[in-house]
Amino acid sequence: MRVKARAKSSNTPCPIWIYGEYITTPPKHPSGEVRPEGHYIDKGGYPGANVYAVSADTLCRQTVAVDKRKRDIYENDILLYETEEEIGYFIVQDTETAVDIINGEILDIEALQAEDIRIIGNLIDYPEFIEGMRYHVENGLDVPYLPALDVMETPLPFLKMTCLKCGHITLGCCYMAKHKGCGGYFTADFATKIYREKEKEKAFA
Repeated sequence: MRVKARAKSSNTPCPIWIYGEYITTPPKHPSGEVRPEGHYIDKGGYPGANVYAVSADTLCRQTVAVDKRKRDIYENDILLYETEEEIGYFIVQDTETAVDIINGEILDIEALQAEDIRIIGNLIDYPEFIEGMRYHVENGLDVPYLPALDVMETPLPFLKMTCLKCGHITLGCCYMAKHKGCGGYFTADFATKIYREKEKEKAFA
């Protein structure tokens, strides 16, 4: 079985994302070592040299779609949908469909317009994202505008998260849905305000 995918390494001190072909019958190591059946990602190159054992529960298959930056979209990706009129968030459910977490609409992934979507993270790294966003929707709150869930990978400033239950404010590199101190949900912003283009236009009109 070979399919383009990504998954997190299972034999490294800190699991990292590995991209390539998912295989269950690995080739021999260049040293001649025979690897057992299992879950692997083969990154290609010299035969058998770039093969990594991975955790099957983190496996995400590559879809046919790309985002506005031409980045390949995988299962479990969190997509920011942004036009001049609105924002929204989609979760890539499988290689063919994406789900709008605001209203539950299911769309063919090929129907998404690449120029309107951006990958901002994935559910493996941010499993509470859906819960956090739905809390805002169900309670009539503005859904946060998040162009990235990990600002260390971007030029964006630190995330500023305010607990909606106790008011605690914390700055961080990565999005969190809940405040461990009181169990309340965070609403997220930035240490330095990030404006969408239309908001900039209004500010300087």
